[in-house]
Amino acid sequence: MTEGSRRERGSNIREQIDHIKGSSPAMSLAAPSTIARLLREHELRLKKGLGQHFLCDGNTLKKILATAGPSPDDLIIEPGAGLGTLTLALAPQAGRVIAVEVDPKLVQILRENIAASGLNNIEILQQDFLGLDMAELISSSGLSRAKVVGNIPYKITSPILEMLMELAEAGGPRPTSAVLMVQSDLAEKLISPPGPRTSALGVQLRAVADVELIAKVPRTAFFPPPEVDSALIRLEFLEEPRIEVEPGVFSRVVRAAFNLRRKTIKQALIRSPFLDLQEEAVLTALEEAVIEPQRRGESLSLEEFARLAQAIQIRLLPSGRRQD
Repeated sequence: MTEGSRRERGSNIREQIDHIKGSSPAMSLAAPSTIARLLREHELRLKKGLGQHFLCDGNTLKKILATAGPSPDDLIIEPGAGLGTLTLALAPQAGRVIAVEVDPKLVQILRENIAASGLNNIEILQQDFLGLDMAELISSSGLSRAKVVGNIPYKITSPILEMLMELAEAGGPRPTSAVLMVQSDLAEKLISPPGPRTSALGVQLRAVADVELIAKVPRTAFFPPPEVDSALIRLEFLEEPRIEVEPGVFSRVVRAAFNLRRKTIKQALIRSPFLDLQEEAVLTALEEAVIEPQRRGESLSLEEFARLAQAIQIRLLPSGRRQD
């Protein structure tokens, strides 16, 4: 995405925020006093292991809604629906919302809040989001687009992003975009150019999506407040990946480079547990990819990683073992 298109999109989001009148049920839930009352009435003790922090800031809620841009043509899949604050904000504009929540006590509150809202286009799935057959949900929805929108539990952020990447790589039914609340530090790594701040996950994501940081969100926007600040990001999945290389090989090469990121790219590839290549094969692949062996993997661009993966791919069997 160009700088000009980013500025234009940012302006559009601000205009949408100015015109959004948050759904009354949703806005009432986005208040610490309401959240505390619901938890108290249902005798619900939050589970630290599930990363349960509820959005309690109306302006942030509006920003998520404006960035997601739900429409009657959209299937919205929401991970970690919690009390239903975001669910109730999305549903009036969406074709259908699938709210996924694993905690049975939260599901009970979620059902009550949805029933009180009178909205009839929301389906609740009580299960782990990572076990979701998203492709099947999308293909059977009858809607033209699917989007993933949510305040995701930070402990499973990377697995969720990897799940979305795999769907994008597979080429079947998949979301067109995702609007997610993630840790601020992770968001910075996802959008950072080659260098010490970039990450393997960021490189892999950029192969299949445009990644944009929409806004930083302070920890005070949640109840109870988490230990870190957050950031709202938007992923726009590409029609075709930016690289022409087998996804599994590309992933192993990128992980190899970052697994030993203090080492040179040559040493990282030779010593990688993800590859089985001898020094001669590594040097030949680096030469073909026009990459200096003494560089660090974190300095490589997406295009350089693609060339390197292509050079390595022809030296690997389908199982990932080295050819003799």
